[in-house]
This record gives sequence, structure tokens and C-alpha cells, in this order.
Amino acid sequence: MDFDPKIVDRFFKGTYSRKDYLNIKSVFSDLETRSKLKQYVESHWNDFSREEMPPETVEHLLDKIHHKISLEKGTSHRISFLTVFQRVAAILIIPLLLSFLAVFYFQSGKESPPKPIVENTAYAEIQCPLGVRTRFQLPDGTTGFLNSGSTLKYPVRFSGERNVTVSGEAYFDVTHDPSNPFVVHTSHLNVKVLGTQFNVIAYEDDKNEEVILNNGKVEIATKNGAKLDILQPNQKLVLDTEKRIYKTTRVEASQYIGWIEGKLIFRNENMQQVAERLGRWYNAEIRIEDEELLEHSFHATFIDEPLEEVLKFMALTTPYTYKILPRATGDDNIYQKRIVLVKLDQKRLKAFN
Repeated sequence: MDFDPKIVDRFFKGTYSRKDYLNIKSVFSDLETRSKLKQYVESHWNDFSREEMPPETVEHLLDKIHHKISLEKGTSHRISFLTVFQRVAAILIIPLLLSFLAVFYFQSGKESPPKPIVENTAYAEIQCPLGVRTRFQLPDGTTGFLNSGSTLKYPVRFSGERNVTVSGEAYFDVTHDPSNPFVVHTSHLNVKVLGTQFNVIAYEDDKNEEVILNNGKVEIATKNGAKLDILQPNQKLVLDTEKRIYKTTRVEASQYIGWIEGKLIFRNENMQQVAERLGRWYNAEIRIEDEELLEHSFHATFIDEPLEEVLKFMALTTPYTYKILPRATGDDNIYQKRIVLVKLDQKRLKAFN
């Protein structure tokens, strides 16, 4: 079977046919074509870095990719991403391999000869671009989603307690394993579970970190091990990272996890909270120019609506006007975030009083 790099790319973009699927399986099974695949990866590494690539790492990654391919069904479907964002969020195989290889290589040290990689010290990292939602699956079978601008770091193989680190927002559906607890680490919290479904919000630029439990039970502690609370389903813990105080309240968990299905849900949230969530969801900066607007709250559900449609609908229930500024480009010719100016509409204000 001839090795065709385009088929490899199509497989990991999720646009492969059954013929492609059978071809890529043959590539991994045949020693001659597998060697060509290895050479293909090595050639891309050489374009990416002047450092020598540890050969043991390539074989290790190819084995893991082969295992993933063996689990796939040979149909022309897209994989691992929500349909609305597939074309934007899909990651090609070569950038994915390079990010893994770079982490493994630079951990081994540049000044001494490359050493064999110890699996339980090697970590992988998934970065979710702004304005995108990304599905993931961890080595133990745990699945979940990353929200816009979030990062998940985890060991390529779990050994004992399953520890992962989150920056941003993530939803986890944890595989039950009583002998090996699953622990999510944020900048200020440790969330320990055995098997459950929950949401974590821990963006670095926010003063609060939140944990919302959908199903099961989670134990929440500070980084120094001080226990804060054990959440029950439909409870939320919010930690004020500046004042070092926390509060547990009863909520409707579905409000906070609807984003994994493309739903943007607001339940009596004030304008500041709405602006922050809209900004992350649509990769935009929402500027509230009148403090009086912060007193207004919203109750609504949107399913994959464009930003302008959401702003129009909200304007029906709130006395404001908005303006979406043209997107500017920086010195590197990359488009910057959209900026939305939200102002109080004095003419309509009386009608709302």
C-alpha cells in the first residue's frame, strides 16, 4: 500500500472516506509504509526545529495514533469536534504531533543527549482557540469539552491518581475508578472526584473560580489542601480569588453546561456577567459604557445565534444601543477581536421604568 500524506491529513480532519480509512490502517500495519510515515513526521520536525528529535518518541506516538485509528469506524464522518465548529477547530495531524514532540523533547534537556521518555512524566496539552469549543478524550476514557480560550494539560498515561490541569472553562464526564481518584487542578482549587459530570470555570483574568456539579459528588479544596466543601448535584461553589472567600449555592446545572451543546443560557445574570460570557463565546470585547446598564439582568437561551442577533434580542428587553466596530489588524496583519460598544439609550429609558 502506497503512503499518501494527504490521506493522513484527511483522516485527522475528519473528512475521510472508507477507502481512506482502509488505506491509513494499512499504512500503520505495513512495516515499509510505516517507516515512510515516520520519515514524513521526522521531515516536518526538521522544518520545525533545528534540534535532533528523539527517535523513541516518534515510535511511541505512532503506536498511540495507531490505537486511536483502530477504534474508529470507517465512515465518512467528522470526529472529536462539535459540528458547528468543526471546520474552525479541526487540528491537522502534523501540528498535533509537533506540539507533543516539542513538549517531550524540551523536557528531556538540550545540553545532554536525548534520554528515553518516561511515560508517567510526559504531558500533553490541548489548547482551544478563542470562539471555539473542542471535545477531548483522556487516556482513562474520561471525555469532555473545552470552551473558548481554554487549556487542558494531562499526562499521556495515568499512573495512580489521575491529575489534570485546567485554565479556562472545561466540562468533564469522568470515568468511574474508585481506586484512582480524578483531580482537576486550577490556579486556586483542587477538585477531586471518583466518577461524575461537572463544569469548571477558571479563566486567569477572572477574579472568581467556579465549580458546578451536574451529577455525582465532588470534593473541593484549596491548593494547600484546606477542604472547602463537598458539592451535591445542582450546586455551585464560587471562590473569590482576591478576597479568599467562597460561597456554595443551589443552581440549575443545565444553565452552566448548555454550552457543550451550542446553547448560550442566561438565567438572571447581570449585564457585566453577560458581557464577559458573550466576549468569550464570540471572541469579542463587549464594552459597557454606562454603569446604569449593569443593574439589568437577563433570562434567555440562544442556540448558535450570531452575535448581532443576540445583541438585537437583548435590546428588546433592555434600554441600550450598540455598535460593532470594524475589526482592526495589528502589525502582524492578524485580525484583532471585534469590539462592541454598549450604551444606555436615554430615549427608551422611560419606557423601561
